[in-house]
Amino acid sequence: MVDKKKLQNLAKVIVGYSIEAKKGEKILIRGYGFESYPLVREIYRECINAGAHADARFSVEEMGRIFYENASDEQLTHLTALDKKIAESYDSMIQIVAKENPYETIDVDPKKKQISYKASKPLSDILHQKKWCLFYYPTQASAMFAKRPLEEWEDFVFDSCLLDWKKVEKMEMKFIEIMKKIKEVRITGEETDLKVKIAGQKWRACCGKRNLPDGEIFTAPIRDGVDGYIKYNVPTHYRSHDFNYVKLWIEKGKVVKEESDNQKALTETLDMDMGSRYFGEFAFGLNNNIKKGTRQIIFDEKMGKSLHMALGQCYKECPNGNDSVNHWDLIFKFKEAGAKLYFDEKLVFSAGKWVDKRFTFLN
Repeated sequence: MVDKKKLQNLAKVIVGYSIEAKKGEKILIRGYGFESYPLVREIYRECINAGAHADARFSVEEMGRIFYENASDEQLTHLTALDKKIAESYDSMIQIVAKENPYETIDVDPKKKQISYKASKPLSDILHQKKWCLFYYPTQASAMFAKRPLEEWEDFVFDSCLLDWKKVEKMEMKFIEIMKKIKEVRITGEETDLKVKIAGQKWRACCGKRNLPDGEIFTAPIRDGVDGYIKYNVPTHYRSHDFNYVKLWIEKGKVVKEESDNQKALTETLDMDMGSRYFGEFAFGLNNNIKKGTRQIIFDEKMGKSLHMALGQCYKECPNGNDSVNHWDLIFKFKEAGAKLYFDEKLVFSAGKWVDKRFTFLN
């Protein structure tokens, strides 16, 4: 059982720092899985104490599977004007995900998922333009997924979130100020040689304001400015499917060839819409409390000495024109790949550490 003090401290971080709840604001709290209740309860309490109007709602993955298996096309796309008004009425959204079975929808027809995702995207876009925060609550299922004992997993999850985020922000802003001047990143390593153009793109610090855990800086690559090939070497899980690795070949920003131990699911995901074969994000993971993969993206993308690139939708804060129902972060860990990084053709990372003196504070 999670320590109640940690639950209360994290609720204070999410409500008081991440979304900065104000008196009179309307806050949507969404619990995915009933095991999220202990934290949802504390978040609800903090929202009320802040003078906000909190609306807590729960759903479970089994209901989603029942919907996909039985819904007609009309039901899959059903949205009302009221749905939009409700989404627009909130000032903030907090999502607490407690996975009970990561494979609940693995056999669902991907075409049905695609229809539903596209139909609901306008509501998601509305909510994500507001203040929001996402946290994955530690459960027995997610501990098994990460191959960790439950008690150890609970401590890891909460300890990776309860950081001095203002101190983290200072470090990230120092990194960003340097990256603003960089025009191109080259990544080499095992089965990897990729160039990413980022000249003139906006950068953002991630320091506990959106995802928890946090600890990254991100931008969007120039949409047609990615060329080469890369093998993402951190095992991952996306839309109910496992991938031990994903290797992509890219020309002028577009994935033209793909390879994985789960080839069918990979191709289906990339073919979901026009934007799924282009990148919407390029980022560096900086949370050194996360040292190894968990097969859960929200943790692995923040891993220290790693980078990730998201296929699909770009963020409004760092636009590059790519639009998609997908936003799939694929993670590349430097050590395992024997990676070298070059910024504007200058070697900055090699042999497991930052070697350029401008970046040694990241070691």
